[in-house]
Order: sequence, then C-alpha cells, then structure tokens
Amino acid sequence: MITVVQNFICTKRKRLELLKSELPNMSKVFKDYEFFVNYGSIENVFEVGQVYEDNIKKLSFENNLEENWGEVTLGMVNKVKTPYTMVLCEDFEYRITYSEWKKMMDEFVERDVSYMPIGRLWKYTEKRYHGGYEEGKRLWFYSASKSPGSSLSVDAIYKTDMLKEKLNELQKYAPNRFPLSLPHHYEDIFHEQWNNGVKKWGDDVLCAVPKEVILMHIQEETETRMNK
Repeated sequence: MITVVQNFICTKRKRLELLKSELPNMSKVFKDYEFFVNYGSIENVFEVGQVYEDNIKKLSFENNLEENWGEVTLGMVNKVKTPYTMVLCEDFEYRITYSEWKKMMDEFVERDVSYMPIGRLWKYTEKRYHGGYEEGKRLWFYSASKSPGSSLSVDAIYKTDMLKEKLNELQKYAPNRFPLSLPHHYEDIFHEQWNNGVKKWGDDVLCAVPKEVILMHIQEETETRMNK
C-alpha cells in the first residue's frame, strides 16, 4: 500500500547517532513497507548503509551523489509500485507503535486521502487549526483549498501519481532561494506565496493530518543550518 522514499546526507555525528538510535524504532512502525533510500554523500556511507541493512528487510539502498534532490528522488519514486509514497526524513523521533500506525492508515485509505504532511505536527495539531478541520477517529481532514500549511512538504504521504507529477514539474524550475541539492528547493517552489502550494489542488483533493504528534523532527545539528 505504501512505499518509503528517503534521500539525505548525514555528516554530523549527533545526527548519525540519532539515526542509529531511531532507525530500529522506524523499522518496527513501517515493517510492512519497501524502502528506497539514497544516501547522497561518501562521508559515513558505510555506517549508514549498515544501519539500514541491519534494520530494513525490504531495502534498495543507493549512493547516488548527483546534486539534484528532485531528480534523484524522482528516479526512486518511478520505481514505486504502491498507490502511496511516503517521503520521509531520517531524523525523526517516533512516538507511535506499529498497531497505532496501522489503524491510522486504515482510516487514511478508507477516506481516500491524497496528501498528508507528517512534519511540523507540533504546529498543525494545535487547537487553533481545529476549526478548519473535519474530525476523524485518528486524523483531521481538510480539503487542499483550505490547507493550513504554506507549502508542499518533503515529509509527507502522497498518492504516488501526484508525487510523480510534482517531481517531474520540479525539473522545470531553476533554483530560487535554495540549491537543487536541497529538499528545501521543492518546498520553496511549491509554495503558497507563488500560488503553487497545496491549495492549488482545490476543493476536491482530500488531505489529512494526524491528531497526535506521532513523529518529532529532531535537528540538534542540521546539515543546512535551516530548521524546518
């Protein structure tokens, strides 16, 4: 049903230690899923590769050094066979069990959700947003036209065909605020300030957000010095 795609570097020691400590937790929550992972650096590649090999059963691990995040990610997404793709950062702290995740995703699929951001949940689960949501059992729902976010997220679950469309479109854009090598370029291009964000999908695309902070993005040391 869902495939996980990750494209990242991890050259900071604290981030590497976080990856080592949280990947076993991630592998339990997402144990049913196939992973396509690209590690875009030579530094720490063997350590990172070994951690994934030790924890992820269905794994395709690459070391593509091409400095174009969107192009490399699209190459992996083109291999996905499932209707949904989860683009996922490597430095999340997991606050959900396999059973809880499965129940949430059953609701997600039953409602035919097209897009669900999973980053910045500490923000989008706040009460001030609840009035714009439809309440479900484990999810809040909203139409894309009423999105509370400012851009499409690189930490999200997408219908695979919609993600492919956006990644293909991304190839047409030159760098604006961020270089092609960073996922920030994707979020910058598909942003509400350019009328090119989530709201562009309109009223008929259903989106969701978890009701609880199931993942926390930990960035004590970032690769870019830009917190999300």
